[in-house]
Amino acid sequence: MLNKIRAYVEALRPGGKSGPRIVFLHLPRTGGTALVKDILFANFPKSRWCHVNFGPAREPLGGAHDPLSWPAWRRGRIGLLAGHMPFGFAEHFPGPSEYVTLVRDPIARVISDYYFCRKNPSNPAHEAATALSLREFVERGYASSQNCYARWLSNAVFGAKFHDQNEMLQSAMNNLAQFSFIGITEQFDLSVERLCQRYGLAPQATSEANRNDATPEARHVSEEEHEVLNRLNKLDLIIYAECQRRFAGLLTGESAAGAPAH
Repeated sequence: MLNKIRAYVEALRPGGKSGPRIVFLHLPRTGGTALVKDILFANFPKSRWCHVNFGPAREPLGGAHDPLSWPAWRRGRIGLLAGHMPFGFAEHFPGPSEYVTLVRDPIARVISDYYFCRKNPSNPAHEAATALSLREFVERGYASSQNCYARWLSNAVFGAKFHDQNEMLQSAMNNLAQFSFIGITEQFDLSVERLCQRYGLAPQATSEANRNDATPEARHVSEEEHEVLNRLNKLDLIIYAECQRRFAGLLTGESAAGAPAH
């Protein structure tokens, strides 16, 4: 009971940023850990941010917050919601929200996913990644190796069903259009700069510890591997091209489709 009272008092204290809630939907292996831990968390009191990590059954993983167990008043005080979550999860938080994310070249992201699984014995795909080649790993669809962006943005990874890949892609693109900011991992520093400008955040240095790129520097991808990775991530290549178009438009001052606060 005492802890609940303390949490309530802390939530009533002033602090955090004004304006819509920032909802960072963290797509796997895109550099989101560095952005969240080094930049976003540093700009909010601990009582104003919520870090989530949901599995396919929408169950909290790894000791992350479970905000659905919180009272509405506490969710309403959150200024930053970040982590692996279904699109639309911000509807559980009273008040306006804006979605933001980072995307990475899909082929580089898949390769990083493969090596990340190899290096982490606790990962469910670790055994497969150590036993299989990159090509075999992707062909069998382990981890997030096939159309990760399309599956996450459409909520297919959380159980949404579609008649075919085109329908899933259309759902992902429709949801993507509701994002207010999309950064590009290959332009990480510039993306962080523009994100901070948009939301009035204080820039922070990023640590190497949170830039956990798993891909060996000398890794060469053969033409055969490229063919497989491109074929099995063709939806993500379409999504990535749209994200690049939007980011380029942002840099040149052109209007790019974005969602109002909701």
